[in-house]
Amino acid sequence: YLFHASYLLHWQYCSLVNITGCFPGPPDIYMLEFPMRPHRKSARLRHKFPNMEALTVCAHLQLDPTCQGLSTVFSYAIQSFIKEFQLQAQITGNEPVHLALLVHGSNTSYITGFPNDASWHFVCASWDGNTGKWVIWVDGAVVGSGNSLNSTSHIGGDGLFMIGQDQETYGGYNNGKALCGNVTQLYMWDRFLVKSEIQSMGKLCSAVPFGLFFKWNESALEIETSLQTRRGNSPCQGRVAIKKICEIVNSL
Repeated sequence: YLFHASYLLHWQYCSLVNITGCFPGPPDIYMLEFPMRPHRKSARLRHKFPNMEALTVCAHLQLDPTCQGLSTVFSYAIQSFIKEFQLQAQITGNEPVHLALLVHGSNTSYITGFPNDASWHFVCASWDGNTGKWVIWVDGAVVGSGNSLNSTSHIGGDGLFMIGQDQETYGGYNNGKALCGNVTQLYMWDRFLVKSEIQSMGKLCSAVPFGLFFKWNESALEIETSLQTRRGNSPCQGRVAIKKICEIVNSL
């Protein structure tokens, strides 16, 4: 009876979130690894962007704690305006990592994001053009928010989205603001995601489908040839939590 009950519990937890944490399996998540600055390494999204009245971008991010200064997580530029949409991270000594969102040339203040601990963190940034409302989430919690950030505006289409580089010119580079760290599972929605949706992604380890227009996929990335890549296990915290439960069940 004990064996049957533990097996049933084991199957229910693992099936519920569709993960392989209870059973050995090959690493299956494509990851980008950016070195110390300065560098010109980047990944470009092979995607045609529409005009966007709202936008949410989420990704798993792991920063190098020794890489001081500004790191550009991603930058989106259009031909008529380079600083269209960006997320930047600031590392100063052993202080927490600070984050700032930039929309059409206007940026938020740098807000405390997460400890400078070399761990993976699930970071999301949302913006709504009708109100200028913006929110930055880290690991499912709001770390910064505000209003009137380029309200009554939109993000232009037909642009270029780059991971790991600050575009000083369209498709150009700023070596001094390049990313130092790793990125995986970047997703984009053409709407403002709410807190419950952000939190559910962390627990279920799957992207909210409604409004999703870019899904992490190796074939959708144009990788600069010297940028290192690898496959690894998902850093999703929900997956880690369920895996721990499964390990307990396996020991019964």
